[in-house]
Amino acid sequence: MEENEFYIQLIERYRNNKASVEEIDVLFHLLQRGEIDDQLKTRLAAELEEVEIERSIVKRSKFNTLGIAASIVIVFSISVLIYAKFSDLRNYFDPIKYRTVAVAKGEMRRLFLSDGTEVWVNAESTLRFPERFNRETRELYLEGEAFFKVHHDADKPFIIHSKFLNTTVLGTSFNVSAYRNEPSKITVKTGKVGVGDKAQRGIVMVTPAQQLIYAEGKGFTLRKQVDVQEYLGWKNGDLIFTGKTLKEMKVIIERRYNVQIHFKNDKLQDCSMVGSYHQESLKNILEAMRFSLSIKYQIKGREIEISGGKCT
Repeated sequence: MEENEFYIQLIERYRNNKASVEEIDVLFHLLQRGEIDDQLKTRLAAELEEVEIERSIVKRSKFNTLGIAASIVIVFSISVLIYAKFSDLRNYFDPIKYRTVAVAKGEMRRLFLSDGTEVWVNAESTLRFPERFNRETRELYLEGEAFFKVHHDADKPFIIHSKFLNTTVLGTSFNVSAYRNEPSKITVKTGKVGVGDKAQRGIVMVTPAQQLIYAEGKGFTLRKQVDVQEYLGWKNGDLIFTGKTLKEMKVIIERRYNVQIHFKNDKLQDCSMVGSYHQESLKNILEAMRFSLSIKYQIKGREIEISGGKCT
């Protein structure tokens, strides 16, 4: 089949609503590149002499240049709308290429996204994001915890999909904690963040120094004044315990230092302590716990056993 004949058949299939999604997209790009020349237009005029209107066949003796141009414009305009509407069409010619960063226990990663957004990914977390943002929104997928300093772009909302929530911003800095088997927490440092659950039961706005907690089956709880550094300090190597129980501290320490903690007496997990540590070694953290709570500990490789404690 000659190339021009293919073009004519492609347009005819479109006019008769027989063109597939892929064929429509091909037509769009052919029109964009100007590959339908004058010879094609002449042949197209002959092919399109019979047009179906409300099941009646109307004979056209003439198909002038203006009519041809109008047909081309209509095809082009409708194709543009279809191109914008269906992401799978765009993926054929301009695909979204994703990159996945997985951070193991005991590690942390700092990233710069293609739009200039800065991200710190915490231990035991996975972030999936486009290599470049070539859509109307900037969408990422997070499992675990990350701090975002989002580059402002009013035309492209920044959306983070986590296990239960969708978090939407234009430009701000905030922390998302979405680990498995833990309540999700959104903590805002600057700007404003809109958070909705996957069931789409509404959006909660979170502003600086506020924290939104979402627990499955319980819904949202908004804390209106929190110590932001307690929840964001991990990216600077800080551990801040303001009355946390050993049960809560256990998860954080295990994640930070890639260890497993075992309590000889489960009641010990109800003990709590206050402390702030900057890039301290695991040994120093355990010593602080020993001093504050009169615990005893043993380290065997990556296994730690804790016993004793004055609050048992």
